[in-house]
Amino acid sequence: MNEPGGGGMKRFAFWLVLCGLSFGASLAQAEGLFDKMLDRAIDSAERKTQNRINQRIDQTIDKGISKTEETMQCVATDQECFKRAKAEGKQISVITTPSASDSVKCVVTDTSCLKQAKAQGRKVEIVDEAELDTLRCSVSDGDCLKRAKSLGKKVEIVD
Repeated sequence: MNEPGGGGMKRFAFWLVLCGLSFGASLAQAEGLFDKMLDRAIDSAERKTQNRINQRIDQTIDKGISKTEETMQCVATDQECFKRAKAEGKQISVITTPSASDSVKCVVTDTSCLKQAKAQGRKVEIVDEAELDTLRCSVSDGDCLKRAKSLGKKVEIVD
């Protein structure tokens, strides 16, 4: 079995070197595999974290939109608004003055302003003449025209 000249020893050394190289290559592959697995785990954790953040942001936005859709703004003196909100099952947010788009400022004695607001389905905010930018006067109402001039107001002729 032993060959002359130490052939067995050479063969043993050859196998030892071969096993050593194989082990070194396997170790390098294992280390590369471990690095890839670690990178994947880090990427996965980052994606999951970002997804959770996006999910929470979406939930917050949805809650805000739902709250807005479920709330009706009513002027404190507008009982019809309160009734509509209750009938629709919405919460009520009380505001002090009506918004400009759905209200008209009228002096209590200006019946034409009141009728016009009613015809347009707009809310009426009763104010003093001093709070108006434009006074509504009839051509034949000299007192109204004089008040507008003394207060420095614009005049809208209503005849």
